[in-house]
Amino acid sequence: MKRMDVGRHTVLVVDDEGVIITQLEEMLTALGYDVVGKASSGRDAVRLANVLQPDIVLMDVVMPGDIDGIQACSIIQTTMDIPVVLLTAYGDDAHVNRAKGVHPYGYILKPSSNDQIKAMVEIVLEKKKVERGFNSMMNGLKHTVEDRRLQLKEVNHRIKNNLNMINALLSLQAMHSLSPECAQALQAVRGRVVAIAKIHEALHDSDNDEQINCRDYFEAIDEAVESTFPPETDVTITLDVEEFFLEPDKVMPIGLILNELLSNALRFAFPEGRERETVSEIRVEFHKREPEYILKVSDNGVGLSESISLESPGSLGLELVRSLVTQVGGSIEVERDNGTQYVVSFPV
Repeated sequence: MKRMDVGRHTVLVVDDEGVIITQLEEMLTALGYDVVGKASSGRDAVRLANVLQPDIVLMDVVMPGDIDGIQACSIIQTTMDIPVVLLTAYGDDAHVNRAKGVHPYGYILKPSSNDQIKAMVEIVLEKKKVERGFNSMMNGLKHTVEDRRLQLKEVNHRIKNNLNMINALLSLQAMHSLSPECAQALQAVRGRVVAIAKIHEALHDSDNDEQINCRDYFEAIDEAVESTFPPETDVTITLDVEEFFLEPDKVMPIGLILNELLSNALRFAFPEGRERETVSEIRVEFHKREPEYILKVSDNGVGLSESISLESPGSLGLELVRSLVTQVGGSIEVERDNGTQYVVSFPV
């Protein structure tokens, strides 16, 4: 085996004609390359490439044995990441199309001049150098992105835990409050905290840290809102939510809007002692209707008082809803027939 000179590019030459191998070796040596190996079959080429790990392989296409040059090229480039240039006397469509299928770094027709081979080798080596530099940079970026993703997950985890702690403290304070109004206000704040916490929980638990599954998020908010009301609350909540994904900064205000409207319906739409002929029901719908998303929260309760308007809500909850609708660039309407229905729309 020929010893490799430090600093010189190494070449494996493959051809079933000894004269051509000798000519290539002499030419490459004169050009400053180190021919570290010679093979006369595709199988030997694969074996030597694996052992010697040359910088480039110059290989004939048609050779004896069960592996020809094109097959050997595919194996070497795929498994060893070594560039292969095919040297062949065959320029017909059949050979060229086969070669195209394995993506060699070059395809030179024999007879070829020294200048042609020299130019091809230099271009291929430079191209491979650039490729490896690019791949190294991309791998570095991937590691950086993964590190940042893990850091973000940890941040979301800590925020979620802190918000859950706040939620627990608010719940405890509400339970021990002597004032029903104070307890109700604390429960309202608790619902808002949970709506935000669920975003961070979803971001922490999901592999997708850039978008939130709206259906899963709405179901979590519904569950959280219901948990803030007494178990004997006799109201059926139905969710009809399309499954699609939105960015956290868009989903969070929508989640807070849902929390407020759902809480308001549970708190005010079905007062004790009212006469009813049907099951008390709240319905939540969220769909994409180009060019808008449409959120509807409706109930079959006593209906919203005519004295309450969205322009002058008179309550913190509805004031917050109006502010959040503005934040997402949307609009809100209220219908008072057979209960109350809020319709929130915002652009896709």
